[in-house]
Amino acid sequence: MAGKTTHDKFIGYLQKTLRKPLGKSIELAVFAETELPGFIRRHFRPDFGELYDNTDHRFYDKVIGEIFGNQAATNEDALHNDAFTEALSIYAKFLDSKAFKGREKVRLTEHEKAMKKAKVKKPSGQCADGPQSAEPRPDPLQPFDDEREGQTEGRIRQVTVTRHERNPALRQLCLQKYGYVCQVCGMDFEERYGEIGRCFIEVHHLNPIANTDGEHALDPENGLVPLCSNCHSMIHRGGTDGQPMGLEKLKEIYRQHQKNK
Repeated sequence: MAGKTTHDKFIGYLQKTLRKPLGKSIELAVFAETELPGFIRRHFRPDFGELYDNTDHRFYDKVIGEIFGNQAATNEDALHNDAFTEALSIYAKFLDSKAFKGREKVRLTEHEKAMKKAKVKKPSGQCADGPQSAEPRPDPLQPFDDEREGQTEGRIRQVTVTRHERNPALRQLCLQKYGYVCQVCGMDFEERYGEIGRCFIEVHHLNPIANTDGEHALDPENGLVPLCSNCHSMIHRGGTDGQPMGLEKLKEIYRQHQKNK
């Protein structure tokens, strides 16, 4: 219920504070809930859970601050016209607002309590240049000391972005054809995780929306495809020149790897 409550508060915040209409507020909230977790896992913290598992705005502020130092994240963010940066910025501000906190101290989620208690060390980024990188990349989410500024944080930076809007109705038409099953590896989140995975999957644009000239017609049955978070990450990682890999090429790579096991 906690996630649903936060979801409702987030939509209310978007409507009241940012003065976005209900439809746009729901669209932005759904984008944040479904797309941001995969983006964070791909580039910053592989063990990141769902969006509402971590309600510390400082965590998301750090992610925003490190996007431009992470080439892969920068390329993907640019590919989507900074949609990830915009959603991260809005969600971080929401978590630091009265709309979320109210007058009570924010309660830690069970995930945050477990992480704090176990004092889990975050990955050192060994996969940046392969499995055995000579110089492990510093964890972008760890605090750092800036000798010029001292041990300070919280500098306010305004970000203005332009992004292509996504139509949630087209997503639903795509899912009506394919269902919530990955079209590369066949994974079904509900079969793997039970109720928590019901009606969850990421939807991939076969022709990146950033390649278009603004508003355009899109056939959701042939222009969109559902992918699990892993395959969605690989199709973007395996591409070149900022473009994702072709769907059939990733299918072939997956089939060959399974055959060679």
